[in-house]
Amino acid sequence: MRDERTADEGTPGSVAGGRGRRAYGAQRGCAPVRRTRGRATVVAGCAVMALLCASVAARAASESPAGDSGRATGGWHGPVVTRPGQPEIDYPRGEVCPFPTHATFPVVDMVQKTWTNDAGDPVYAVISGPLVMKVTNEDTGKTVRRDLSGTGTLTYPEPGSDTHVLSGGDWGVGLHTTDRPAHNKWLISRGFMAVRITEGPHGTSRQLLALEGRYEDLCKTLAK
Repeated sequence: MRDERTADEGTPGSVAGGRGRRAYGAQRGCAPVRRTRGRATVVAGCAVMALLCASVAARAASESPAGDSGRATGGWHGPVVTRPGQPEIDYPRGEVCPFPTHATFPVVDMVQKTWTNDAGDPVYAVISGPLVMKVTNEDTGKTVRRDLSGTGTLTYPEPGSDTHVLSGGDWGVGLHTTDRPAHNKWLISRGFMAVRITEGPHGTSRQLLALEGRYEDLCKTLAK
């Protein structure tokens, strides 16, 4: 049965994936969710996505080769349809929560549609479908279950790079010690959240772009 506890209000955060057993989507550690609530949330979400799409479109246009007519010949191709999995997640003590945590996903049935540019690099993707997460505080054994089903989007502001932006409503994210502006939290957003994720030689960096509406910090919930 779904846990319907009231989500806590709080400050914005950013994204993380699991260490060891990776979170689905190359260390995204999150999943899309069902809906946004309220006009302010919708407006904020649309504004962020408009900026992201404009950035991607402008970059694609500037990098597309021009033919004899002078018009750009590049474009989007697809979608390619895949079914991403969601491996279990282990967060060691202090990496996200003050205690070690373990997450399993008893329900996973997501579909991802990805569009690419002429070079074959991903430009935009939509992920949707059922996803249910069960998280345990391994010190106490306390477990909560969260339904993260729904739809989210991935944009790639710099195609060919190791950077992408994950956004949507009602999705979960672990914030590691090195993340900014917030860290050591495990958030379940019940509004709208967008995060830029960059894979680097020394690990993954995360930058919060938007966080609107209510959310729950699973670290606080599991500590009670």
